[in-house]
Amino acid sequence: MDPRRSRALLVGSCVAALAVTALVHAVYVPRYLPGAFTRGLPYLVVGWASYGLVFYFLGRLRPPNRDRPMPDMRAADVGIAVFLFSIVVSGLLETAGLTLAGTALFHVPAAVGVYLGLALAGWGFGLRTRAVNEIAA
Repeated sequence: MDPRRSRALLVGSCVAALAVTALVHAVYVPRYLPGAFTRGLPYLVVGWASYGLVFYFLGRLRPPNRDRPMPDMRAADVGIAVFLFSIVVSGLLETAGLTLAGTALFHVPAAVGVYLGLALAGWGFGLRTRAVNEIAA
């Protein structure tokens, strides 16, 4: 595939993922959260997936590092760990009686951790995919 066409496809995919992220988080998530969490969970997962895809595509668009042909997976590993830790912390807060509907302020650090973890994981996977594709080509 032509490199310019490939780059245009990645940019278009990134813009589409960003649009889906904005739409889901602006329209659907506020409709159900914090009151009806179980009904809003599918929308939240779609929003998280599209958010992670934005950073995946940004990682793929980054110029290659010729000094290190194969990037390590540290960013993705840390991202997954931060994401899972934040989900567990939010669940522990919920179990302790600090519900999302009643005390949303306590859940803000966990929410920031979720999005930070998704960004790091997407970025790390994007960098690795780009390096593998360059080696395969």
